[in-house]
Amino acid sequence: MSDVTLDVLLDEARITRVLSLYAASLDAHDWPALDQVFTEDAVADFQGIGRYDGRAAIVELIRSVLSQAGATQHLLGNLRIFVNGDQAHAKSYLQAIHAGKGSFVGSKMTVWGEYRDKLERTASGWRIVYRELAGIHAEGDIGMATISSK
Repeated sequence: MSDVTLDVLLDEARITRVLSLYAASLDAHDWPALDQVFTEDAVADFQGIGRYDGRAAIVELIRSVLSQAGATQHLLGNLRIFVNGDQAHAKSYLQAIHAGKGSFVGSKMTVWGEYRDKLERTASGWRIVYRELAGIHAEGDIGMATISSK
């Protein structure tokens, strides 16, 4: 393990803020906030769902999937952040709970997975340039596609 410096700790804290903003933005349906999470040319590969090129495509996917759910809560944990100059890698566990709506009121769907991110320091701060979601398990049904656990 390399030496931990104050600069590395500050970068880790800034990256943690970006990851937390992502989760909070999804639950609040605050789509413009995702401009502070992803670069414009970011790529997301969501296992079982597909690959999406560009922030606009990523946000549209998220918006369309979450429009099928009632309230949601996206929890991130066990963050492992590795900073190397102006680039970083981060891994975080995901647990996302989705409440049903319409004919699925009273139902819920829970997804477990791991985000694997590549980030870059930009003029506006740290941003995700590549995100992979590896699904571990999904349980429940609220009428939307579940993430496969390959």
